[in-house]
Amino acid sequence: RGLLRSGYDVVCTYQSERFASQVERLVERENEDMLARYMNEQASAAGLDVPAPRMGCLPCDASCDDSMASLFGERLPACLSDMNASHQQQSKYRQQRRLDALIHSVAYAPPDAMKDGTLLDTSRESFGEHDVSSYSLILMARHALPMMSAGTDDDDDDESDANTSASITTLSYLGATRAVPNYNVMGPAKASLESAVRGLALELGPPPHQIRVNSVSAGPINTMAAKGIRGFTDMRTDSEERSMLRRNVTAEEVADAVVFLSGAA
Repeated sequence: RGLLRSGYDVVCTYQSERFASQVERLVERENEDMLARYMNEQASAAGLDVPAPRMGCLPCDASCDDSMASLFGERLPACLSDMNASHQQQSKYRQQRRLDALIHSVAYAPPDAMKDGTLLDTSRESFGEHDVSSYSLILMARHALPMMSAGTDDDDDDESDANTSASITTLSYLGATRAVPNYNVMGPAKASLESAVRGLALELGPPPHQIRVNSVSAGPINTMAAKGIRGFTDMRTDSEERSMLRRNVTAEEVADAVVFLSGAA
């Protein structure tokens, strides 16, 4: 059985078409009813030709409070309601759909702070972009909380939501805890993100929420964001040489880890 059971609703926020393709494959492999949301207006031009209700696309500006409030307060609940009606016609699985998992894969640093600059040269404005890389996780968690803590039906089915906990998963990197050449301002940004993960896990883990909050610290992956890191090829080479397997982690392996943490528990 797939890690994401039938009817498992997942919101995925990201800006990389490479990551999008991995999510699409996981949707097809794990659960045809998974609900994913592609949240970058510019990257969405590439499109994900996946018919509803398997996968949907909604734009969201992670740096805009109004955009976030609109997504989680209006558009996403409407999508869940539509899927709820569809599933009620097929089964009595649950009367009220809950948002089961939130996957946060959003980060940003100005190009001049990564390609040509150093941490010492970081401007106040560039440092403030932690808003997207770190604070967006807190904001998304706050807006998603009402849906992730939604009630369930009274059915005694073993797969009832009453016996499972929702989850929030984000993506980090080694630069959060160690000094990595050319990672510049993203090091403090990821450190801030991981600190937010610990704080949210402490606050949301206990009842009544019982939401798991985790971070996956992956190795250097060829993504759109990685192209902005000076010397990224050397970084991957060094990582491969230090690895016990003498190879780098793949995007597919990272996606598998995210799916595992996002699955029912």
